[in-house]
Amino acid sequence: MRSIKYLYRIAFVCLLVSAIQGCNDDFMDRFPLDQINDENFWRTAQDLELYNNSLYPIYINGFGYGWADGSVQPFGYNISSIAYGDIITDNAVPNSYSRVAANQYNGHITGSSGSGGWSWGNLRRINFFLENYQRGNVPDDVRNVYAGEVYFFKAMEYFDKVKTFGDVPWITEAFETNSEGLYAPRDSREIVMDSILLVLDKAIAYLPQKGVEKPGRLHKDAARFLKARVGLYEGTFRKYHSDLGLDGAKYLQACVDAAEQLMENGYSIYSTGDPDKDYNSLFAQFQYRNNPEVILYKEYSADLNLGSAFSRYYAQNQRHQHGATRDLVEEYLCADGLPISQSPLYQGKETLSDELTNRDLRLRQTVCDYGEYALASHVQGSNNSPLPNIPGLSGNKCPTGYRIAKWFIDSVSDWDLVTRGQQATPMFRYAELLLNYAEAKYELGQMDQGVLDNTINKIRARVDMPPLSIGNIPDDPSLEQKYAQYIGYVPAPVLREIRRERRVELAFENTRWDDLVRWKAGKFLEIPVEGFKFEQERYPTVVVDRDVFLSEEGYLRPYHQVLPEGRQWEDRQYLFPIPIEDLVLNPNLVQNPGWESN
Repeated sequence: MRSIKYLYRIAFVCLLVSAIQGCNDDFMDRFPLDQINDENFWRTAQDLELYNNSLYPIYINGFGYGWADGSVQPFGYNISSIAYGDIITDNAVPNSYSRVAANQYNGHITGSSGSGGWSWGNLRRINFFLENYQRGNVPDDVRNVYAGEVYFFKAMEYFDKVKTFGDVPWITEAFETNSEGLYAPRDSREIVMDSILLVLDKAIAYLPQKGVEKPGRLHKDAARFLKARVGLYEGTFRKYHSDLGLDGAKYLQACVDAAEQLMENGYSIYSTGDPDKDYNSLFAQFQYRNNPEVILYKEYSADLNLGSAFSRYYAQNQRHQHGATRDLVEEYLCADGLPISQSPLYQGKETLSDELTNRDLRLRQTVCDYGEYALASHVQGSNNSPLPNIPGLSGNKCPTGYRIAKWFIDSVSDWDLVTRGQQATPMFRYAELLLNYAEAKYELGQMDQGVLDNTINKIRARVDMPPLSIGNIPDDPSLEQKYAQYIGYVPAPVLREIRRERRVELAFENTRWDDLVRWKAGKFLEIPVEGFKFEQERYPTVVVDRDVFLSEEGYLRPYHQVLPEGRQWEDRQYLFPIPIEDLVLNPNLVQNPGWESN
């Protein structure tokens, strides 16, 4: 009988979740939320856990599941967003150019209501839980744990909404299709962001300490990390988008406070003492339960046949057939801590191997040299040896020649069967927390050598890079010229190096777009997209001006034909548009600036 009741609850929660997923009018007419009133549900902790289990794959999604072939809207990259998100930035480019990065996005015109990220079904699930979770006779300390999980998810949902659209409605109800609240105007950024901090504080209060939580579930440290990330984003966004007239100091302080709590909790930078491999191996593991750097992760279960095809298709370079940009590669320092324009160690750009020699060791653990990170030869299109598979060769393309080594896992058993992809995903890691803290401390005017030693220099130590000294910041006229030309301001040397460290350490972890947006640095996307220097003798069958196109210096130019003027940035791109159909349905909504006539 107990098993039957358990199966009944699973079936009911599936029905319940299905009933509140979206705004399909026919379905909602048959199963309105006010008629889902099973007296046997919401009564036990097991019921609350079952309900929340449907939210975990949405927000703690790792590399996705199964074929992992969905896409994240409105951005257009693969659902394994942590690895692919950089393809819309200046860090990487796909073989077929990103319409978002090229300022050609038109999803608000072609998409229907609720498309392009302007969807509220997940929030409806969240609010439905918050309206009902106290109905049962569950002890407060137990049910509050599940409420803490949902508050965490609500913060994630709204943080993404604000980053994408700016002002959005702050919704506290699980609306029906005829609710007047569906026609509410957008609330101000101030109201929504303050509300995000409030629900994060609730999550921190309700969630268990790390180490006490059930396996695979949230804990206080995850909520503190998210608070630090939110605080840095909003604090710097308000500073560099000064036209908003909003003060970001309290958000920067929220970042600092949350980070300091985590910095006292025993985390450290992962290292086995092998600087030539440790950075790369951090992202090629099957579990992170005992990893001192990883605060929140997603693991997969072979026993339950739950896996992701990420490893298989990432290794074969199929999802976006992408490559790193020359601009990213050139920002890595040399092994002596100096920029390439200043260091005597720099070997030049004549060959890929030259570029990777005597550099920050993270570079060659992020970008493949000739013959490195090659998979078994029987996997079609996967072999990077001896040459990156540039256009003009058969198989899947790396348009810049800088093929990505980060996230590579050399395990046939992991990617041979789609549903057994077991590569785990580190979602929140301590290195980012230290970078968040360093930047927030600088922006608050609280930077000193002690801050650098406890943050940037701990990260650099993993790869034997020289520590950063606040009184001896190396000059980098080339990078400063890029800031002046494209962005219109030049950051102070310490901040410039914090930003460099962030770009290098977090490359291909889907942070770059957010960084460009909050720094108001979107015009970096106008830097010409280039790859490595083409060597005809290495590619005798590749024909220049047919298969590949080159700059005057001989570097690959992936978009020479399709984007002859390069990618163009407009400041409207800092926010995405609301679908036109939603503007028609709700006349109280106002389109974001610059998108009104499109």
